[in-house]
Amino acid sequence: MTRFLPVWNGVLHEFRNHLTVLLASATELREAIPPVLALDLAGAVTDAERNVQSLSALLAQLDAAVNSGEMVICDLDEVIERALRIAGPSLGRGVSVAVNMGRKTGVRNRGAALECLLAALLVDLARAAEPSPGEARRPQLSLHVDVGRSVLALEIESNGARPSLDSWRFALASELGTRLDATIGPHPEVAGYLVQLC
Repeated sequence: MTRFLPVWNGVLHEFRNHLTVLLASATELREAIPPVLALDLAGAVTDAERNVQSLSALLAQLDAAVNSGEMVICDLDEVIERALRIAGPSLGRGVSVAVNMGRKTGVRNRGAALECLLAALLVDLARAAEPSPGEARRPQLSLHVDVGRSVLALEIESNGARPSLDSWRFALASELGTRLDATIGPHPEVAGYLVQLC
Protein backbone atom coordinates (compact mmCIF):
# COMPACT_ATOMS: atom_id res chain seq x y z
CA MET A 1 0.00 0.00 0.00
CA THR A 2 2.86 2.39 0.78
CA ARG A 3 4.24 1.96 -2.75
CA PHE A 4 0.80 2.61 -4.20
CA LEU A 5 0.23 5.89 -2.30
CA PRO A 6 2.18 8.15 -4.71
CA VAL A 7 0.15 6.74 -7.62
CA TRP A 8 -3.13 7.18 -5.71
CA ASN A 9 -2.24 10.73 -4.69
CA GLY A 10 -1.38 11.60 -8.31
CA VAL A 11 -4.63 10.11 -9.67
CA LEU A 12 -6.60 11.85 -6.91
CA HIS A 13 -4.98 15.21 -7.76
CA GLU A 14 -5.72 14.74 -11.47
CA PHE A 15 -9.31 13.70 -10.81
CA ARG A 16 -9.91 16.70 -8.56
CA ASN A 17 -8.48 19.02 -11.24
CA HIS A 18 -10.94 17.64 -13.80
CA LEU A 19 -13.86 17.98 -11.38
CA THR A 20 -12.88 21.59 -10.67
CA VAL A 21 -12.90 22.33 -14.42
CA LEU A 22 -16.30 20.63 -14.82
CA LEU A 23 -17.79 22.59 -11.94
CA ALA A 24 -16.39 25.86 -13.32
CA SER A 25 -17.83 25.01 -16.75
CA ALA A 26 -21.27 24.35 -15.26
CA THR A 27 -21.12 27.69 -13.43
CA GLU A 28 -20.09 29.51 -16.62
CA LEU A 29 -22.88 27.78 -18.52
CA ARG A 30 -25.44 28.84 -15.90
CA GLU A 31 -24.29 32.48 -16.20
CA ALA A 32 -24.24 32.42 -20.02
CA ILE A 33 -27.70 30.92 -20.55
CA PRO A 34 -30.08 33.51 -22.02
CA PRO A 35 -33.05 34.25 -19.72
CA VAL A 36 -35.43 32.74 -22.30
CA LEU A 37 -33.72 29.33 -21.95
CA ALA A 38 -32.72 29.62 -18.29
CA LEU A 39 -35.84 27.94 -16.90
CA ASP A 40 -35.57 25.03 -19.34
CA LEU A 41 -31.89 24.37 -18.69
CA ALA A 42 -31.57 25.29 -15.00
CA GLY A 43 -32.46 21.77 -13.84
CA ALA A 44 -29.86 20.14 -16.10
CA VAL A 45 -27.12 22.53 -14.96
CA THR A 46 -28.07 22.00 -11.30
CA ASP A 47 -27.93 18.22 -11.80
CA ALA A 48 -24.50 18.52 -13.41
CA GLU A 49 -23.21 20.60 -10.48
CA ARG A 50 -24.68 18.14 -7.97
CA ASN A 51 -23.08 15.18 -9.73
CA VAL A 52 -19.67 16.85 -9.75
CA GLN A 53 -20.03 17.60 -6.02
CA SER A 54 -21.06 13.96 -5.41
CA LEU A 55 -17.94 12.73 -7.18
CA SER A 56 -15.80 15.11 -5.12
CA ALA A 57 -17.38 13.75 -1.91
CA LEU A 58 -16.82 10.18 -3.07
CA LEU A 59 -13.17 10.97 -3.71
CA ALA A 60 -12.85 12.34 -0.17
CA GLN A 61 -14.27 9.09 1.21
CA LEU A 62 -11.97 6.91 -0.88
CA ASP A 63 -8.99 9.06 0.04
CA ALA A 64 -9.80 8.57 3.73
CA ALA A 65 -9.83 4.80 3.14
CA VAL A 66 -6.47 4.81 1.35
CA ASN A 67 -4.57 7.42 3.37
CA SER A 68 -4.45 6.80 7.08
CA GLY A 69 -3.63 9.92 9.03
CA GLU A 70 -2.41 10.34 12.53
CA MET A 71 -4.83 9.61 15.38
CA VAL A 72 -6.07 12.91 16.84
CA ILE A 73 -8.88 14.07 19.13
CA CYS A 74 -11.53 16.09 17.26
CA ASP A 75 -14.66 17.93 18.31
CA LEU A 76 -17.54 15.54 17.51
CA ASP A 77 -19.89 18.39 16.53
CA GLU A 78 -17.39 19.52 13.88
CA VAL A 79 -16.91 15.94 12.62
CA ILE A 80 -20.69 15.57 12.20
CA GLU A 81 -20.94 18.91 10.38
CA ARG A 82 -18.18 17.79 7.97
CA ALA A 83 -19.94 14.44 7.48
CA LEU A 84 -23.16 16.23 6.53
CA ARG A 85 -21.27 18.42 4.02
CA ILE A 86 -19.61 15.35 2.48
CA ALA A 87 -22.89 13.41 2.28
CA GLY A 88 -25.01 16.37 1.14
CA PRO A 89 -24.57 16.18 -2.65
CA SER A 90 -25.22 12.41 -2.67
CA LEU A 91 -28.21 12.34 -0.34
CA GLY A 92 -30.71 13.24 -3.02
CA ARG A 93 -33.44 15.81 -3.21
CA GLY A 94 -35.91 16.03 -0.40
CA VAL A 95 -33.86 14.05 2.12
CA SER A 96 -33.87 15.62 5.58
CA VAL A 97 -31.35 14.88 8.30
CA ALA A 98 -32.09 15.71 11.94
CA VAL A 99 -29.10 15.71 14.28
CA ASN A 100 -29.18 15.40 18.06
CA MET A 101 -25.56 16.00 19.07
CA GLY A 102 -25.94 15.88 22.84
CA ARG A 103 -23.24 17.35 25.02
CA LYS A 104 -19.96 18.54 23.55
CA THR A 105 -17.34 15.83 23.42
CA GLY A 106 -14.06 14.92 21.78
CA VAL A 107 -13.65 11.84 19.63
CA ARG A 108 -10.67 9.96 18.23
CA ASN A 109 -10.25 10.39 14.49
CA ARG A 110 -7.62 9.40 11.95
CA GLY A 111 -7.44 11.94 9.14
CA ALA A 112 -11.00 12.30 7.84
CA ALA A 113 -11.99 8.69 8.56
CA LEU A 114 -14.86 9.33 10.98
CA GLU A 115 -16.65 11.97 8.92
CA CYS A 116 -16.28 9.86 5.77
CA LEU A 117 -17.57 6.79 7.64
CA LEU A 118 -20.65 8.72 8.80
CA ALA A 119 -21.21 10.22 5.34
CA ALA A 120 -21.11 6.76 3.71
CA LEU A 121 -23.68 5.41 6.17
CA LEU A 122 -25.96 8.45 5.76
CA VAL A 123 -25.96 8.10 1.97
CA ASP A 124 -26.49 4.34 2.24
CA LEU A 125 -29.57 4.90 4.41
CA ALA A 126 -30.89 7.67 2.16
CA ARG A 127 -30.61 5.44 -0.90
CA ALA A 128 -32.43 2.57 0.88
CA ALA A 129 -35.14 5.01 2.02
CA GLU A 130 -35.86 6.40 -1.45
CA PRO A 131 -39.60 6.10 -2.09
CA SER A 132 -41.01 4.04 -4.93
CA PRO A 133 -42.20 5.94 -8.00
CA GLY A 134 -45.48 7.67 -7.18
CA GLU A 135 -44.94 7.43 -3.42
CA ALA A 136 -45.12 10.80 -1.65
CA ARG A 137 -43.01 9.90 1.40
CA ARG A 138 -39.69 11.75 1.67
CA PRO A 139 -36.65 10.06 3.20
CA GLN A 140 -35.96 11.28 6.72
CA LEU A 141 -32.72 10.45 8.52
CA SER A 142 -31.69 11.14 12.07
CA LEU A 143 -28.34 10.97 13.81
CA HIS A 144 -28.36 10.66 17.58
CA VAL A 145 -25.24 10.84 19.77
CA ASP A 146 -25.16 8.95 23.07
CA VAL A 147 -22.09 9.71 25.18
CA GLY A 148 -21.43 7.00 27.78
CA ARG A 149 -18.57 6.50 30.20
CA SER A 150 -16.52 4.18 28.04
CA VAL A 151 -18.42 4.09 24.73
CA LEU A 152 -19.65 6.77 22.35
CA ALA A 153 -22.63 5.53 20.34
CA LEU A 154 -23.86 7.13 17.13
CA GLU A 155 -27.28 5.94 16.00
CA ILE A 156 -28.16 6.72 12.39
CA GLU A 157 -31.80 5.94 11.62
CA SER A 158 -34.15 6.15 8.66
CA ASN A 159 -37.87 6.12 7.99
CA GLY A 160 -37.28 3.78 5.04
CA ALA A 161 -36.23 0.22 4.42
CA ARG A 162 -33.25 -1.46 6.06
CA PRO A 163 -30.20 -1.11 3.81
CA SER A 164 -28.33 -4.15 2.55
CA LEU A 165 -25.16 -4.99 4.47
CA ASP A 166 -23.72 -6.04 1.09
CA SER A 167 -23.54 -2.44 -0.13
CA TRP A 168 -20.17 -1.00 -1.03
CA ARG A 169 -20.84 2.05 1.16
CA PHE A 170 -21.26 -0.18 4.21
CA ALA A 171 -18.03 -1.98 3.24
CA LEU A 172 -16.25 1.39 2.97
CA ALA A 173 -17.62 2.52 6.36
CA SER A 174 -16.52 -0.78 7.91
CA GLU A 175 -13.01 -0.38 6.49
CA LEU A 176 -12.81 3.16 7.87
CA GLY A 177 -14.16 1.87 11.19
CA THR A 178 -11.29 -0.59 11.57
CA ARG A 179 -8.89 2.38 11.56
CA LEU A 180 -10.77 3.90 14.47
CA ASP A 181 -11.41 0.69 16.44
CA ALA A 182 -15.11 1.33 15.84
CA THR A 183 -17.85 -1.27 15.81
CA ILE A 184 -20.42 -0.76 13.04
CA GLY A 185 -23.55 -2.81 12.54
CA PRO A 186 -27.23 -2.67 11.77
CA HIS A 187 -29.39 -0.90 14.31
CA PRO A 188 -31.15 -3.60 16.35
CA GLU A 189 -34.57 -1.92 16.36
CA VAL A 190 -35.02 0.28 13.29
CA ALA A 191 -33.73 0.78 9.76
CA GLY A 192 -30.32 2.22 10.47
CA TYR A 193 -26.81 1.73 11.75
CA LEU A 194 -25.18 1.76 15.14
CA VAL A 195 -21.59 3.02 15.36
CA GLN A 196 -19.76 2.49 18.65
CA LEU A 197 -16.43 4.16 19.40
CA CYS A 198 -14.36 3.32 22.49
